[in-house]
Amino acid sequence: MPDAALWLMVIILIAVIPVVVGLLKGILGAARSIPPRIDAIAGVATAGSQDLNAVVMLLTTQNYISQIVSSVANYGGSLDAALPDY
Repeated sequence: MPDAALWLMVIILIAVIPVVVGLLKGILGAARSIPPRIDAIAGVATAGSQDLNAVVMLLTTQNYISQIVSSVANYGGSLDAALPDY
């Protein structure tokens, strides 16, 4: 009887080892795919950050134009004369 139990365990072990190796190979493949995705996310984050810099400039420009328009409206002058040429 002990010999039969030993052989049964060997057969089960032989059947389970390929499954475990396959699962570990899948985990390794998933782990190796993470760094390229992180680099791609970093590139998108950098581009998004530059877009936010443009938003600040746009808000500053809008504020400047609103002040010029209101001052011209208060004094009744020409808008072309109030805006500097760039």
